[in-house]
Amino acid sequence: MKKFLTLLLAAGMALSSVNGASAVDLKVSGAWLVGGNVTDGLFGGDGKNPATEPLRKDASDGSFTARQRIRINLDMSVNESISGFVQFQVGNGASMPHANTWGEQGVGGPGKAVTARLAYLDWLVPSADVLIRMGRQEVIMPSYVFNSPVLDGTLDGVTVHAPINEMVSLNAGWLRPSAALNKWGTEHYAHSSVDLAFLTADFKGEGYKISPWGMIGLHGNGVRSVAADGTETRVPALDMMGYGYGSAMNGLDSRTTVYWAGVGGELSLFDPFRFTADFIYSGNDADGRARRSGWYAALGAEMKTSWATPFLRGWYASGDDADSEGSKRLLSPSGTFNASAIYFDALGMLAPTIDNCSPAGTWGVELGVKGVSFIDDLNHMLTVTYFQGTNNTNRVTDASVSRPADINRTPIHYMTTADSAWEINFLSNYSIYRNLTASVLLAYLVTDFDESIRTAEYDNAFRGALMFTYAF
Repeated sequence: MKKFLTLLLAAGMALSSVNGASAVDLKVSGAWLVGGNVTDGLFGGDGKNPATEPLRKDASDGSFTARQRIRINLDMSVNESISGFVQFQVGNGASMPHANTWGEQGVGGPGKAVTARLAYLDWLVPSADVLIRMGRQEVIMPSYVFNSPVLDGTLDGVTVHAPINEMVSLNAGWLRPSAALNKWGTEHYAHSSVDLAFLTADFKGEGYKISPWGMIGLHGNGVRSVAADGTETRVPALDMMGYGYGSAMNGLDSRTTVYWAGVGGELSLFDPFRFTADFIYSGNDADGRARRSGWYAALGAEMKTSWATPFLRGWYASGDDADSEGSKRLLSPSGTFNASAIYFDALGMLAPTIDNCSPAGTWGVELGVKGVSFIDDLNHMLTVTYFQGTNNTNRVTDASVSRPADINRTPIHYMTTADSAWEINFLSNYSIYRNLTASVLLAYLVTDFDESIRTAEYDNAFRGALMFTYAF
């Protein structure tokens, strides 16, 4: 850490020594997170099941972890037309890729590597109000009810933002979320990269906003190794829906086309009410068990009052039917679906949970209230979420249709129509100082999985977290 701060200081001194004609305006910002999590019934602890099998009846009775993560932003601009942005992240542990777990390196052990989580160049097209961004950046597909279930992450590529007028703007881009490394002395495996191209449009007026969008890409079949008997081990560069398991990969061509089409929007014309909606359809042109086609729809409503904002939102995502060889679930390259804090991907707070980032194969409804405050600088949010599977039970029980290994890494991510659960989340945020916030999360998940169709029994789970955030 000391070497890293020394490097930043040296970089700042070097920039300040540049003459006025080419001076760089350097702005520094960031966030420092420190906290701990207590979990019960979430991770295997008897040696029989890996940590990727959460909620097993024989999971650990409880565990505590303490973690920290530092992100430092450097915004370097020469003028209003060109700038560079780098976000350094201190924290990249083995058990969690976005934070350092205290004690993971042993007594006095070093922290993990400092990584450039974001690194991109922004520049305006001369004589036009068109912004081009090149490099590693955050890319989010339009989504209004929940976080994007398709794409909400850090990817490499080139994006273009072009405002047409005050009411219309366009966004387009080419992304390369995954590619095999080509270097001297290393075997190169063909067709192991993924390329995506997208186009979105924003139409906004008084009291409304609508965003239609589309994305298309090429997905290789990613042959990584060949055994002595000629058997191929296939692991795709980007596993969007269990491609890498069992025989599903055999239906992928060297250049399989994947695609998404969606539309979302919000209506705030009837203040204090706000209504939101999203619809997405996805698919590919693969054969057999690799074939995919699925859809997702969501609706939301909230009412802002002087004391709080109650809200109601729900979703439905298609699931696998009884006898189809392929899958009827939504493809999700890098979603962050945030319907709950244990089963889905909400309120991470440096905690590894089930971390299901996609709503595919489920439907649910969430009732909540946010912005509740009875004391200055202290606010609360409470949500209750019920969800159920939309996948037919035959996909688990009938081996002639599919095998559990072909469906997903762990059965817990694959809910059938016979499986349901509900989760309650309570979050409190207290502003200690202007730049320092303490957050407390309490979450409990109650499961009702049909154990007659599974080889494992599942239990309820608890998660508690205390997090301090220093934003500067």
